[in-house]
Order: sequence, then structure tokens, then C-alpha cells
Amino acid sequence: MEYVIARFVHVKSTITDMILFQSSGGQYSHVELVTDDGKYIGAHVAGVEARPMDYDAGTFERELFVLLPMPADAAAKCLHYMRAVADKHEGYNLLSILGFTTHFDLTKPGTTICSALVLLALRWCEYFPRPFTIPAHRLSVRDLFIVLMGRPDMEVIEKTDPRFTAYVSAGA
Repeated sequence: MEYVIARFVHVKSTITDMILFQSSGGQYSHVELVTDDGKYIGAHVAGVEARPMDYDAGTFERELFVLLPMPADAAAKCLHYMRAVADKHEGYNLLSILGFTTHFDLTKPGTTICSALVLLALRWCEYFPRPFTIPAHRLSVRDLFIVLMGRPDMEVIEKTDPRFTAYVSAGA
């Protein structure tokens, strides 16, 4: 594949509403990557996990898929990073969410949040031409969304798009 697909979503809960409050107008409280074998990998309260595509069916208020073009070797490297973190079942850093609203750095080694996980995977495969000036754990879902939407090569797609279907069956 010569792209990776990011999924932005908002499921209403106290934690996700805190994330939206912090993001001053953001529409999505969670981001994860779609894998080529039809799973979503993201950082959740239970830790980083690869979940089936229907794990949150009917519970989300908003969902958006973003196609991120990149060379095939970069896409493979990006997904490899995500799978490696999921395989080690890295923990979730709930304190980072509190840190967003209090402006304190409350990170804990060996843990992550969804936006940091996706940013680090995209940095690992050299998707961004320049380094970021802030640490990954300080980048919110809204910030990542803005960065990706600012790229001229990205594209919003529907789950019914033939490229989505081809993508999720490529690794099956």
C-alpha cells in the first residue's frame, strides 16, 4: 500500500469530553490508525491495542477517515511501529489528559496517549519533513488533526471508498 489511513472519532464520555474541552473547538477526541488486516490500533484506557473495526460500533458521535499518502516502505514501517507498540501493550497515560487541561507535564514513562502514538508512528516512517518543536505527548488529537489537514497530499475518505476496502483486505 502507498498510504496509511487514520481514523478520528469522538465517543461521548467524561474523559473524551475533557479532551474536547482542552482542544478548544476540536471535534474528535481519539485518533487511531487502520491496519491493512482490518483492525484499528490506538491508545485506550486499557492500553495500546489492536481492536476489531466494530469495537465501538454505534457508540461514536463522529468519525472521519484520513488517507495519508506515503511510499509503500514508509507505510509498512508506520504499521510495524503501531503493531510493535500494541504487541508490547504499552499503557495509557490518563494523567497526560489532565496535563492538557492544567498545563502541567504529567507524563509517565512507558505510557502513551492516542495522538502521541500516531504522531510517533508517523515520525518513525518519516512522514513529516521536519521535526516537531514540541514533544509528542503534548500534541492533542485536535493538533494532530490540524497538522494532517494542512498537508496538501492528504484526503478525507469514506469507509465505502474502494481504497479503504482494498487497504483493509491487503494484509488479510
